[in-house]
Amino acid sequence: MSEANGGAYRLVLRLDRAVRVTPGRLGERRLRRGSYLYLGSAKRGLEQRVARHRRLAEEKTGRLHWHIDYLLTHPDVRLIRIDRIVGGDECVLSREVAARAGSEPVVGFGATDCRRGCPAHLYRVARIPPRIIHETSATTPL
Repeated sequence: MSEANGGAYRLVLRLDRAVRVTPGRLGERRLRRGSYLYLGSAKRGLEQRVARHRRLAEEKTGRLHWHIDYLLTHPDVRLIRIDRIVGGDECVLSREVAARAGSEPVVGFGATDCRRGCPAHLYRVARIPPRIIHETSATTPL
């Protein structure tokens, strides 16, 4: 991954009530009220990818392509924060979140094409973690 253009990102989400989403062929998922982390990546165009996610979350409309798009456009889902990790790896982040006490994977969500065995790239978490600090990353609060 090119450090200048690619990397990973973490979306911090809040569901103020339980929601149902049907992200494409994954089928319906029922998500409980609470805090969630979504881990994603872009081989290039990291800034464009997170800008797209932010736009979907704000406007609640747009072309639905990735699993996360179905969640971001739901009226009861709030995007709290985006952390960028230039040159980062979504699967490494996913394993770190999975290892945390109190994290629950939404099985298959965001990971149907994962070749490294991640159970999910969306997790319900007991606590929102602190910002990711990385010397080459840009973190934008919402």
